[in-house]
Amino acid sequence: MIQRIQSVFLLVAAIVTIILLFIPIGDIYTAEAQYTFTCFNVHLPNGQVVMSTLYIALILILSACISIYAIFKYKDRMKQTKIVSVNMLVFLVAIMLMIWVYPDFLFPKKFEMAGFRFNYWIMIFVLPPVCMFLANRFIRKDERLVRSADRLR
Repeated sequence: MIQRIQSVFLLVAAIVTIILLFIPIGDIYTAEAQYTFTCFNVHLPNGQVVMSTLYIALILILSACISIYAIFKYKDRMKQTKIVSVNMLVFLVAIMLMIWVYPDFLFPKKFEMAGFRFNYWIMIFVLPPVCMFLANRFIRKDERLVRSADRLR
């Protein structure tokens, strides 16, 4: 049911998560070269792949699929709430990998990094968790409304 507000929030979360797959996360500057860090890999400007970061892309794809799956679970609101909560955890793992784990732990060892600069467009990663939180809130609100109507019968 796409006309429910929580379904719209989940759809926006899925779309933005898919958009995040194609936005470069940042650039790595070393003494000898500049590398581009994307969700799929780390590559040189000429296109040569230096390091695979496919795990981030797979986690983001999983998060988008879970959001779309949660849209179609509108008949079971309690299960939908649990699915959205799990999806928020999956997405937060992806954010931790993009922002904290890869730049701080893997890149200095691999590239002896001189500098790392994030792409500012990657800041839209804040939007999917907010949309998931709002969707969860509206799902719980619907559940309370249904339960109050059941008490009146």
